[in-house]
Order: sequence, then C-alpha cells, then structure tokens
Amino acid sequence: MPTTPPSLEQNLESVSKIVTAASKLGVLVGGACVIGYSLKIDHFPQDLSVGDGLLFLMAATCFGVIYVFFIASLVALGITTSPAMRVAFKFVSWIVTLLSKRKVDPAHELEPFEWSSVLFALFSIIIILALGSKDSNAYWKLPLLSVVLYLFYSIYMSCGKKIRAIEQITNSALHTKEKGTVARIGDVTNLKKVQLFSLATILLIPLVLGGVSGQLLDAAMRAAHVRIENSIIYVKEPYSSLLPKSVEATNLNTPKNYTAFDKTAVLFTGFGKTTVISFQDGSAKKKLEIPTDHIIVVNR
Repeated sequence: MPTTPPSLEQNLESVSKIVTAASKLGVLVGGACVIGYSLKIDHFPQDLSVGDGLLFLMAATCFGVIYVFFIASLVALGITTSPAMRVAFKFVSWIVTLLSKRKVDPAHELEPFEWSSVLFALFSIIIILALGSKDSNAYWKLPLLSVVLYLFYSIYMSCGKKIRAIEQITNSALHTKEKGTVARIGDVTNLKKVQLFSLATILLIPLVLGGVSGQLLDAAMRAAHVRIENSIIYVKEPYSSLLPKSVEATNLNTPKNYTAFDKTAVLFTGFGKTTVISFQDGSAKKKLEIPTDHIIVVNR
C-alpha cells in the first residue's frame, strides 16, 4: 500500500524538530570546536566573567552556524550530483546480482535530485574554491566528502520514510492485514539507531576527514571577532619591547605610553584577561600573550 504523503502540518512539525535539534547540536559542536581552537593555538582563557561566558556562547554559536551551513552545502552538492551516483550504484548492484546469481536489493534508497539543492551546491563550490586556494587537497577531499555525506543523508532519510510507513500501518484501524508487512520494512528501534548514527556521522566526519577543520575554525573565530588577522595593535611596556622592530608601525598616531604594530595577527581576544597575538620574527613565527589592559586592538 502506498504511504500517504505527510500533511503541511506534519512537515512544519518535522522542520521545527529538525531546526531545534540542529540549533542544540550546533551550539554543542560549536562549543567543542571553540575548545578545539583554544587547543590549536595553545591558549585557553582563564578567569572568565559572566559576560565572557556569553561571548564564549556567541563564538560557539558562530561556529555552529558556519559548520551547519558548510555541511548543508556539501550535502546539497551530493544531491545535485545524485543522478550520476544513482546510475553508478545501479550498475554496481547489477554487477553484484550477476556475480551472486541472485537479486540484491539495497537496504536503503538514494535520495533523488532536488532543484532546491542547486543553490546550496553553488555555495559549496565557492567554499571549495576558497578553501582550496589555501590547501590544494581541498579540491578533491571536499567533493569526495560531499559524496560520503550524501550517502549518510540518504540513509537518514530512508530510515525516516520506513519509520513513518511502519507507524502508519501500525496505527491503521482499517488495514490490519498489512501489519504483517511491518516485519519486512524493519524494526523501528533499529531504524532509529541507524538514523542517530547517520546524523552523528554527518556532523562529525567533516571534522575528522575534511582536512579543512583548521580553516573552518579560523573562519568561525573571525566571524565572532575572536580572531582578527587584519588589525593594528597598540601595546604598552614591558610587552611592546618583546615584539621585534620589523613589525612596528612608525607612521601612525600612537596613544601615549603605547607602541603601534601592524604586521601581527590577533589569535584570541574578546574574553578572558589576556589577548594572544602572533608575529613573524625572522624565519620563525612566534606567539605572545598580553594582558588585555596592556593592548588596544583596532580592526581595519
């Protein structure tokens, strides 16, 4: 029996649940990645106030939004290329059937092409080009990652369709004879476990296998104004004397008791009692932690 298409109310309820879950997961993943960024630059803010805690949450939310958008774009790229993948999988299924001499039906269906995914796919191409300009491996890693994400997205959606079909049959008072088909569709508990595993994989695999997690972290921190790469800093003694003359700016109006520098990057600022900067000293790149009351950061 064909399943009844979900009503508008059911669709809105599903979207609401997805948005709520994505928001919570985004903040959770974002918070974990802010900690990951702190470990990356070898600095973790101490003596945080209540206001600093809110800024930390804002930074986590920034990364969550950027990361979810990044994943959605790559999934959309996979959906856009799905006609070719569906043909490839049908060919593989035909080969397996031919070799095993019995028909092999895949456990899950691949999601069909959707025109709505094209716009997000264009964004993913822009992201790939931008990240690839800094790391050429992104040119092949991210398209491959989009295929992997699309496969797990298809598994997630396929499980959802099976769960809805089972629930419709189980709750039906008129089609009791069809309740025997439930066993052939699957077990709801197992399907939900597969869904959860698929969702967790979609969220985590770009960080593990994407090869661009560092660039994503940097971009999110720039969006939250925690990382400022194009800036001028004014530093008080004794910290100003620790920076080399090569990064000093002599053509700027400088506040009293401060020295200006313009060839530095601010790695961490905004909350906590210290600001972390990096600068080139000869052939070496160095970092310096400066108390917030000894530094002024001006974003260009």
